[in-house]
Amino acid sequence: MRETFVDAGWGALVTLALSILPFSSVVGGAVAANRHSGGYASGLWLGTLAGVAAMVPLLALFVPSLFIAGLLGFGIPPSSPGYGIFLAIVFVFFLLYTVGLSALGGVGGTWARRNTDWNLDPVRWL
Repeated sequence: MRETFVDAGWGALVTLALSILPFSSVVGGAVAANRHSGGYASGLWLGTLAGVAAMVPLLALFVPSLFIAGLLGFGIPPSSPGYGIFLAIVFVFFLLYTVGLSALGGVGGTWARRNTDWNLDPVRWL
């Protein structure tokens, strides 16, 4: 069980390190699942764990930036009555992007481990 959380932590670290690039969550999930030898369900679970672990620090940066963007006039201003609904919709998209794509990357990492000789171990290159 400990190895699962360590592998998910590596996936989250890769996601955070590559967060300036689009779709870095896919790479983080793939790295987490590739480090762990298991089936596709295990890869999906590891990718999801890596996405949740990466979501926490990304959310800590995303919420203040969304608030500041609203104050500057982008999106819906915080004083608007629909601001709560807007935040809920943005959070759902953020969750799908971060956790969902990381889970998809977990399945891809399992596929890469089984069908290729690629070494996606971040200890080697991070």
